Amino acid sequence: MIHYHWRTIMKLKKVLSSTLILFVSASVFAGNNDIYITQTGTGLTLTIDQIGATNTVGTSSARATLSGTSMTVDLDQIGDGNTLAAAIAQGNSSSWTYKATGDSNTGTFTVGGTGDSANTDFDFDATGDSNALTFTQGDASTATGGNQDFVIAGTSNDVNVKCNSVGCINNWSISGNSNDIDTTQSGSADHAITVALTGSSNNIDIDQTDSTSTNVANVISTTSNATIDIDQCASGC
Repeated sequence: MIHYHWRTIMKLKKVLSSTLILFVSASVFAGNNDIYITQTGTGLTLTIDQIGATNTVGTSSARATLSGTSMTVDLDQIGDGNTLAAAIAQGNSSSWTYKATGDSNTGTFTVGGTGDSANTDFDFDATGDSNALTFTQGDASTATGGNQDFVIAGTSNDVNVKCNSVGCINNWSISGNSNDIDTTQSGSADHAITVALTGSSNNIDIDQTDSTSTNVANVISTTSNATIDIDQCASGC
């Protein structure tokens, strides 16, 4: 088991750079691999690769916590039953990429839980079955210009996205069967979502709330037995 605390490592790496690369392979380490990070600062580049089953980056009670500006975070989990739980307390001008390859992986992201999050970019790529992602931006603080791209390929994946921001932009590419996608966009200024959907029996639920500007939902569907529900409201969708 690996317990990795970023603040401790920063003391060792301070002279070198603010770049951290972690590579964890289940074929090398016996049992589960756990990474715990607490990072505060500017200009972080963080890369984590975990290969194997039941690896963990943070937990629901002890999330990987990042706070700063101009961060670049790349997280890659390959295998089954892996868990990611991350809280980005403040993240102006930052980008995150999360790739999950395998089955029954769980990812939870909270962006801007306690501080501002402006001009952020989030990319999520899931390949496999029964994966679950929960993404929340700007729920408890100011958020501006959130852009999220989601690529889902597989069966019975569950994705829940909530963006409370000035101008949310979501782009979805979904292929496979029986996937369940729920997305909510709220806050002032224009919101936009584009969904490209192929497969069968997928469920898509889109809620857009904005009382002053324009909401746009563009759905391109080549599928059978899909359920698509779009609500555009001035308030209370």
